[in-house]
Amino acid sequence: MKILFIVLRNLNMEKYRYPALNVTRRISNTLYLSKNTPVQQITEKHEGNVPAHGTYGQLLFDERWRTKRLDILARDRNQCIICNNTQELQVHHRQYHYIKAESQFKPPWDYPENLLITLCKKCHNRGHNKFKVPTLSI
Repeated sequence: MKILFIVLRNLNMEKYRYPALNVTRRISNTLYLSKNTPVQQITEKHEGNVPAHGTYGQLLFDERWRTKRLDILARDRNQCIICNNTQELQVHHRQYHYIKAESQFKPPWDYPENLLITLCKKCHNRGHNKFKVPTLSI
């Protein structure tokens, strides 16, 4: 019975996985969040092969997400839309989309801009602690 439970639990966890990307290094959030530092300079500052953590974490270093993220930050004037803070900015998904046919969530860069907002780290954490982000099955 215990083995069956573990197998079922592992099967349920598979639907939350993202496709693997070839990411060989992780970028410091402090440098990545700096609004005046070009992406090219950021990657040049980090040497060595440090593996990224988790499959979702890997997607956040994809060039498509970095480009989308910079667009959202610029749209929101590089400030938190709640408190106008300009430090430790993060882009928040207002909802997640689970693609039933592919049995996985949509990659972070494939969301329309109206579902992405700029929040500072404090407001982002407060929001996730207070509310659950809705997930739509598509």
